[in-house]
Amino acid sequence: MNISNVAAVTVVLLVFYVGIRYCIKLLRKEISPRVTTWLIFEIGVVMSLASYLAGHDRSLIKAALNAADCVQVTVILVTLLIEQRGRKTQFTRNELVSLWISGIAAAAWIITKTGWIGFIGFQSVMSIAYLPTVESLWRWKPGASPEPMEKWAINVFIAFIGLVVDITGRHDYLAMVYPLRALILCVLVVVLINRWGQKSKANIGQMEIEAR
Repeated sequence: MNISNVAAVTVVLLVFYVGIRYCIKLLRKEISPRVTTWLIFEIGVVMSLASYLAGHDRSLIKAALNAADCVQVTVILVTLLIEQRGRKTQFTRNELVSLWISGIAAAAWIITKTGWIGFIGFQSVMSIAYLPTVESLWRWKPGASPEPMEKWAINVFIAFIGLVVDITGRHDYLAMVYPLRALILCVLVVVLINRWGQKSKANIGQMEIEAR
């Protein structure tokens, strides 16, 4: 088993582990993620899976990675919808814009079936998906972070593995855009989660001082 296969197996196991942990935290109401992020992620993974099935590179590694991503995102989205059943989902203006742009990008790829449109569309969709989560984390309020540090820190590690494999392996610089984009955006989310924690600690400290 070569390095690429080991990396792929490691990524698949991490994807399933972090997905299960995320769903457990969600059902325990320990986190409150934005459903818009996962709706857009679902559009992205469906685009990725459809692109893989339509292509000629049917490697086992790519099949496993696509399947793992698709299963994780779908299960998280379904769990989130179940957890929110009976409650009306409120979308912010930015979230509605994000959904519209993602839908247009996906429709453009479906209609044209052009490679470069598919590439740009997928990268756009997967980048836009982070915006609702970034917006939610930026608007701090007292209480626990709406997103768990564990998941996003592991996502950083997964993206880093993908980037290292692309750099040391095939030297496919276009393919490097995928893990590089994920790495940058996941690091941003981790930074915002850390900021949330720091602001929460400062708020608790201030409340203790005022209570004396």
